[in-house]
Parts: sequence; C-alpha cells; structure tokens
Amino acid sequence: MQQYRVKMLIAMQRDGAFVHRNEFLHPRGFMLLDDALEFCSLDMQDKIKSGSYFRAQIYGFDLVRYRNLCTQNMYIAYRVAIQNVNRALIDKDFESLTYI
Repeated sequence: MQQYRVKMLIAMQRDGAFVHRNEFLHPRGFMLLDDALEFCSLDMQDKIKSGSYFRAQIYGFDLVRYRNLCTQNMYIAYRVAIQNVNRALIDKDFESLTYI
C-alpha cells in the first residue's frame, strides 16, 4: 500500500547565509497525491493570510518569514514523499494492541 506524506523543510538564514536546517514529516498520511498537494496549498494560504509569511523569492522554497530587518529569515519548503506501508504489519500490530 502506498501513502503520500508531506515533508516540511525549514531553513534559517542569518546575514545572508543559511545557518540551520531541519526537516519535519507531517504525521498524517494521504492516500491520494491530490490530497497531499491540497494540504500543502491550504497550509501555505493560512500562513500567508496570517500576515507573517510571504512567497519566497529563493528557488526551492515556498514561503519566507522576515525578522530583524531581514537579517534573520525563516524559509519553508513543502515536499510530498511517497511512503510504502506494509498492511500486514499494521494489522498485526493492531491485533497485539487489542489484547493489552
């Protein structure tokens, strides 16, 4: 069985150089690629509506949040990853949990 998961890459830029980078995997899996892409789109729209984020001008990033007169910026990139899930192992784990 195949699932789609949303990865968020968050990178910090200080004085023009990237100093920190971290990746997060969203806990929810999506069965359809369109659902994962819709989640990314809605999350970006929510962040832009809040007024803190803007569309990023750097290739590879989707959003940016400017801080301290643009000397400390946070960039966010959304990616969709394919994850293969073994259904038999999920059922087996579920069975073992029901006997506790």
